[in-house]
Amino acid sequence: MNTMVFSPAVSGQEILMDLVNSLLAEQYISESEILTKDQAQRLCRQRFQHGFETLFDSYTAGEHFAVLFNSAQTECLILSLKQGLKQRWMHVGASICKLSMDEAQDYHVQKLSALQLFDFMQQLQCFNSADTSKLADFRADLKQAMLHAELSQQHQLSSSDWLTQHPADLFIQLEQYAALRDRPYHPLAKLKDGFSPDEYQYFSPEFAHDMNVHWVAVNREKLVYGKDVTEISRQQPARIFLNAEQFLMLKQECDEKALGDSYLAIPLHAWQFKHVLSDKFSEELRHKDIIPLAFQSSGWYASSSLRSLLSATQPQDSLKLPLAVKSLGSLRFLPIVKMINGQKNQQLLQLAKQKDEVLKRRLWLCDENQWWAYLPEQQENLTPDNLMLFNERPMHLAAQRRRIPAELLQAPYQIIPMASLGQLMDGQGCVFDLILKWQNLTVTPQHIYNTFAALCRDFFEINLRLFRLGLMGEIHGQNICIVLEQGQFAGFMLRDHDSVRIYQPWMQQQGLPDPEYLSPHDFRITLYHDSVKSLILYLQTLGIQVNLASILETVAEFYQVDSADLWRVLAQQLQQALDDVPFTDTARAELKHILFDSELWPYKQLIRPLLEQDNRVGSMPSSMGTVPNVFRGVV
Repeated sequence: MNTMVFSPAVSGQEILMDLVNSLLAEQYISESEILTKDQAQRLCRQRFQHGFETLFDSYTAGEHFAVLFNSAQTECLILSLKQGLKQRWMHVGASICKLSMDEAQDYHVQKLSALQLFDFMQQLQCFNSADTSKLADFRADLKQAMLHAELSQQHQLSSSDWLTQHPADLFIQLEQYAALRDRPYHPLAKLKDGFSPDEYQYFSPEFAHDMNVHWVAVNREKLVYGKDVTEISRQQPARIFLNAEQFLMLKQECDEKALGDSYLAIPLHAWQFKHVLSDKFSEELRHKDIIPLAFQSSGWYASSSLRSLLSATQPQDSLKLPLAVKSLGSLRFLPIVKMINGQKNQQLLQLAKQKDEVLKRRLWLCDENQWWAYLPEQQENLTPDNLMLFNERPMHLAAQRRRIPAELLQAPYQIIPMASLGQLMDGQGCVFDLILKWQNLTVTPQHIYNTFAALCRDFFEINLRLFRLGLMGEIHGQNICIVLEQGQFAGFMLRDHDSVRIYQPWMQQQGLPDPEYLSPHDFRITLYHDSVKSLILYLQTLGIQVNLASILETVAEFYQVDSADLWRVLAQQLQQALDDVPFTDTARAELKHILFDSELWPYKQLIRPLLEQDNRVGSMPSSMGTVPNVFRGVV
């Protein structure tokens, strides 16, 4: 089998493909504009008196074409397409051409980049429902995403020593590897708006830089704490994240500045320290509620989420910091509200584990109950009446400790971010291949299918057992990690609990309480769901269409196996999990209808929300469309 025929994780061509596929799925390109090869050639011949035989014959992988003419019929766009499984039509990955005719009746063929394609589609008035300013923003973001993707090709990652790494060290490397593609299928995934090119290559995970963290002293009267910060003299960031030598250096500076016990040292991301501190907190700096410190701590590495930092010397503890860099349409704040709701969800998940013997044995949770955050007003009032909780400014100064279960960072365990399985790095291995090696399996189609089946089976069982209790975790690839024990699938680890979603009727049946999420009085937080259908949507979209699909396509490309066969394996494992998890007969029938019988599935749109929506502070723009049910094409 050819196991080395693939391309880098993200390049200009990958961004172009993701852009076209998003435009197709979100129906910016209509079904009426998709023709057979003969129809497309005939249409071009009628308009240009030329059939473009050489051009059309060069598209050996595509038998259908989207043909979009401008209003004057002097230019048209040609996209080579194929019928897809995950969505009705998909780009085949070939070049995209613009055909045009000048005043002398001479025709021209131009190959388009993603940016040129977007510009031409604007000329074709494909985005009439979008706001003009948002179109301009999207264009600027697309241009910068292409630049950042190009910079990422200079990454410092290698798979050569994966097999010999200590579990804790390999976890950091796989987090960095997961950043190569970032959010699968999103054309703006590589965009980190706010970074200069040099900053991008320093702060982005794939460059594996040992980074410094800055520190500031904050008036303790202006701080609030997580539920498990009960003894501040011991449970403070400096005691937790600094070694003895570093702590003495920090303490010496604080003593020299006579700060005493009225201040607490808080870590700040280096980019945030440089670009945000003086701008957002000028009043606090003037009144000395916040005092910048010269001390910096070293030994931190960016994770795939960018704002969560990992330590090589203290791998059990990661440090989550706000970072006012825009990614996927949203700044990476760290709101107190989300940390409070994360506490509530962590407690819910812990209760859920006690309700199910499989979850008790096979689901691990990161502890995220220790955090420290700046709140300038009403520190004792953590209710919706305190409007400062929803103000942007305090979201720029906070820190959260994420504690990984200690046993998972040493043999015989290994934790693998699921996002790392959906990556390919030019000329090197992939993480799925690493699992085969750990399991002492040769590379054969049957071993590939069996291992993928085992992964899907465990993924569905754990998440459906949570779902049976009325809970759905944030199960895209950055937030959920595979747990291996001696190379075999042992379960999953969940982190970033602030986005666990719930369906209360099923929770109440299992004796789980209403978490009473914190949210503004005028806004019902979207963690609550009113139906089984609206909650299972997250398994369909984030779990299958994004997380598992990216792994499936990576496996198909790396090993040159049929992706349709892998989709069949995935569908079979979902069916089996629905049978094995102890749902009621009524619930099981409803889920099977939603997942297998429905003609359409929900689709989490990528472009429309950026072009047509305003989002709340700290939230990503989001909207849903539909695509054909992938299982109806493979089962």
